[in-house]
Amino acid sequence: MRRINRFMEHFWLAVAIGTALAACWVMYTDGFDAARNWLWFPGIALAMFFMRRFMRGRLEALDDRHNAKG
Repeated sequence: MRRINRFMEHFWLAVAIGTALAACWVMYTDGFDAARNWLWFPGIALAMFFMRRFMRGRLEALDDRHNAKG
């Protein structure tokens, strides 16, 4: 399970980077007014990345405590 959680964490980081590059490209070609809506996508992907990272840490700590007890 840890492997899947780590993979999904990296997946959301990759999506955030990819969408940020796409938003920068739209900003470069069409201007900031056209790219304003595109900036939501990397923001949401970064929020998902940090949420997954936070939850992974909590779940791993809980699992470690559970395994230490017996």
